[in-house]
Amino acid sequence: PGNGARPPATRAVPPGNGARPPSRTNGSGNSAVRKAPAGTGAKKGSGGPKQTAKKRAMQRAMTPEQRAARKKQSIIGGITTGIVLIGCGAAIWYFALGAPTTVEGLKDGLGTAVNNTKTKIDSIGDVLDNLDGIDWGGFFKDDPWEGNTTVTLWNEKYIKRNDGGLTLTLVNSLTAEWQKEFEAAVADWSESDALTLSIEILPVEEAWSNEKKCARQGGKQVVCNGFFGETGWVGINENEVSNNRIISSVAKMNEFYLRNANFYHRRFTMCHELGHGFGLPHTDENPYNRNQGNCLDYTDDPEENLLPGEVNFIALKEVYLAQEPTRRLLRRVDNNDGTVTETIGWLINEDKFAEAWGL
Repeated sequence: PGNGARPPATRAVPPGNGARPPSRTNGSGNSAVRKAPAGTGAKKGSGGPKQTAKKRAMQRAMTPEQRAARKKQSIIGGITTGIVLIGCGAAIWYFALGAPTTVEGLKDGLGTAVNNTKTKIDSIGDVLDNLDGIDWGGFFKDDPWEGNTTVTLWNEKYIKRNDGGLTLTLVNSLTAEWQKEFEAAVADWSESDALTLSIEILPVEEAWSNEKKCARQGGKQVVCNGFFGETGWVGINENEVSNNRIISSVAKMNEFYLRNANFYHRRFTMCHELGHGFGLPHTDENPYNRNQGNCLDYTDDPEENLLPGEVNFIALKEVYLAQEPTRRLLRRVDNNDGTVTETIGWLINEDKFAEAWGL
């Protein structure tokens, strides 16, 4: 002051133009700073000084026994969490990574797990939206059962001819989306007096583990669904035969076609493939003629052929409830030229045979 210099000019900036408002001063030219009350020490998110004080008061009110119990509870909780995390890690190490014991094995396991996950995601997306506009009858042209008109029996040890006929275990390895169709088909086939069916559950993860890909099991019919791709078949049955008798069977539902198909297509396919698993052939192989009303009839309209028919039940009864044929020598003739002529009969009723031959 007194040197003739003018004090620096100040200009107020209108609010709203993005500038910071002028600072408040304490009269000495210094900016005034508002300080928090001393002693609060509250951290962000702690609930403020009131809540902190309340917590301290509660801690002071606790007896030593209560404080010890709370500490013990905290320790137990930590141990439990650690055990769960170790268990999850062990499961991932064993099931997802293949139980590697080296760094290289761990890398391979991680790579395999990632590839498997990608494959499953890609496969799930690679399905038909629906079967609209597709000729259902055309699916039968590559049927491996086509042209077979005879019943193939199961091994005799699975047949109780005087007590329930074919006694067979069906291994249910289907996802949740297929349980309704499976239960309906099993109930329908169980109407036959020649079938005694039991159900065994095999989790999907186990059925497809270790590249099993829904493998057959001796003396049983395995039923599964999977993404088998654009194979030309919506469902297929594969019977393993030894000495002209079935010893195992597997029925597969192809999700590529059936994932988004309607209930009638899915139920017909399930009934059809189970029927082949019992050894039955087709009742008709022209999908465009009149429907016969049974699920082993080729059709372009599955809704009319959803269930087993009487013709199927009769065929089952004839092979699984009738007595097993026995081979009998009926006549032996020594010819003059030194040859022998034998007459052999296959008998299913000894009484009628004896009556007919006067024995």
